[in-house]
Amino acid sequence: MFESGSDQAAGLRADPMRHGPALLPVASPAQPARAYELLCHLASQLKTLGRLPVILDGTAQEAAERRPGDGHHLGLQHALMDASISGLGHAGDGHEWLVMPAAQGLKSLQQTALAAGAPVALSRLLSPFSHGSLLLFFAPAHELSPLLGGLDARVVVPVMPLPQAGIDAYGAVKLLHLAGSRPVLAPIASADGAPVLEPLLANVSDCALRHLGLALERWSPPVWAACAQEHALTRPQRMDIFHGLRDPRFAAHGTSPAGVMPSLWS
Repeated sequence: MFESGSDQAAGLRADPMRHGPALLPVASPAQPARAYELLCHLASQLKTLGRLPVILDGTAQEAAERRPGDGHHLGLQHALMDASISGLGHAGDGHEWLVMPAAQGLKSLQQTALAAGAPVALSRLLSPFSHGSLLLFFAPAHELSPLLGGLDARVVVPVMPLPQAGIDAYGAVKLLHLAGSRPVLAPIASADGAPVLEPLLANVSDCALRHLGLALERWSPPVWAACAQEHALTRPQRMDIFHGLRDPRFAAHGTSPAGVMPSLWS
């Protein structure tokens, strides 16, 4: 029952659908449409692994109002403002995964992060989505960074075979790093497969190490989904909650002191 590396709960832990919703931010480049290849590739890999990929497009505006059956796409802002919307993650008929415009929703989450902190904003973002969903939040680095402060989040920075790609990638890396996130490079190969990206990647990595003291991670396409699952952000755990009750002794600290278990009897 408790053999090393295996027990009766191993199958449950291995089931990706038991995991709560999670978030992986993806920094959009100067030409956002160029990075959709990465989003689609990553979403396809995640779907193969049994997750429900959801693309939140922070470069696309939601409709001002949305009513059931009006033909407008459901946007992130609609989901955040309507408490009756829940369990999102499954794609509609004829679609491989759910895609939602999210520019206004991102603005709303930034305000939440500013007023109450990034963990609260993250919880608010994840609340409308179902277990098993993994959100790929695609937006400019300067729009994502206010949402991620203090979360030690990995943020994917696409690197494409374009003349300005190195400058764009380093700019995103610097902004995200200084904001407290952990940028990782994700190279997108050229159409003909030519290895033109290696000099770009080497240059960005060298600049980051030399000027920021940052040793950049690099995620190659075959392992995008595995890395996404391992490093995606999940709903923050409330450490001042014990058996569903809030213990006021630890409320001011945010977390319980190490090694201390609050008692209900004293």
